[in-house]
Amino acid sequence: MQSTRAWPGTIAAGTATTTLIARPTRAAALLQVLAIGGYGVWLWLGLSLLLGLSRLGRSGTLIPLGLGAVLVAAGLVLACLRIPGLAVWHGWQPRPRHRPTRSALMALATWLPVLAVAGLAHGDNGFWITRLAGALLMLCSLVSLLQATHGDRACLPSSLQRATALLPTCRITAAAYTGGLWLWLTLLAQGGFDGGHDAYLWVLLLLALALGLGLIESGLWQSLRELEASAGGSAGNRGRFPARLVAALLTYALPCAALLLGGTAGSLTAAALAAPGCVVGQLLDRYLYEAALAEAADTKQA
Repeated sequence: MQSTRAWPGTIAAGTATTTLIARPTRAAALLQVLAIGGYGVWLWLGLSLLLGLSRLGRSGTLIPLGLGAVLVAAGLVLACLRIPGLAVWHGWQPRPRHRPTRSALMALATWLPVLAVAGLAHGDNGFWITRLAGALLMLCSLVSLLQATHGDRACLPSSLQRATALLPTCRITAAAYTGGLWLWLTLLAQGGFDGGHDAYLWVLLLLALALGLGLIESGLWQSLRELEASAGGSAGNRGRFPARLVAALLTYALPCAALLLGGTAGSLTAAALAAPGCVVGQLLDRYLYEAALAEAADTKQA
């Protein structure tokens, strides 16, 4: 029985004797990056509600909550519309008589605390039920990320599963980093992000996440290079270096420069450049990495 990868149109598993790794599409990689950023926004929002830090009132809570919903729901909407190449969402085709996969069920369950937070958000959000809903939102977002990543890796050969051991940590760190940039943008757009001590802490936290994500992604690429070298296929990786450099500049250099130059001053322009730039950089890096995974799988099977 054939099963598809948790994210649409990127990797598909074949029979028990043959594993096929399909070439990724840019559209599928974009949906994956957007969803990761959306879960990251929900992670931060849920944490802030749990700790009683979200004091912007109902509108200040609904705007980032809605942004996360748009980013996360894009893949599901396109799958329901049966867009060619994007008709599978978390390994599930949203059609009659098609049962959702475990990853799809977890992703759908995440919407329950989203609706709860949307209905309960009010005033300083200090009511204990609101804080409980925030904790559930954070937990469900985290589990959904891990479940989707587990589905991705389960479709890979055993050698590639070992090479992608850091992928769950990478996804969570990427969600926290990109989600933090999106949240920074929404707070500035609402005028709720003042300079001062809190701004310095936020900038330092995002810079630390950028550093951590860069180290983890370097570890993933290094594991893949070692696997390719053992199979005698490292030439393709060298050819991807210029594109990877552009991806790194967009993912790390541009947002970090925006944080350093405009983070503590509350510059909306800096935030408006940082978040979309990071998405484009993550898109390019994800596309290159999954293409490298497909080539490594082909080399192993040859």
